[in-house]
Amino acid sequence: MKTIASIALFILYLVAVQSAAAQHGNGNATAEATTTKSLSEAEKITQLIAQIRNMKGATFVRNGSEHSCQEAADHLQAKWEKHGSKIKSAEDFITYLATKSSASGEVYLIRFTDGREAPTADVLHEALRQLK
Repeated sequence: MKTIASIALFILYLVAVQSAAAQHGNGNATAEATTTKSLSEAEKITQLIAQIRNMKGATFVRNGSEHSCQEAADHLQAKWEKHGSKIKSAEDFITYLATKSSASGEVYLIRFTDGREAPTADVLHEALRQLK
């Protein structure tokens, strides 16, 4: 089951990369994906936030409330802006800002269009693995 989830997350990542490439006028998403190996940590964080923003049809669940992925990305961006001086890597961003609510301690979730839910941290860790 974990393998299926990993494959699904990888497919979501590829869709996000292709969407970003299309928005930037780059029809070659594969070339864009392979050039990310030299990204700075800040660029990786920006890519992770963009991936959340570009998840079409998914729902972000925070403290029991549902939000669009645009709202989720805005929330994560605001947390990064507020606490960015403490964040040294994309891994730190996921661990300290994108895993759970600092107010309630409740884990952030992403509900996909098929109804399946995954912790946001798992989705972002998979995306980060793809960036490396």
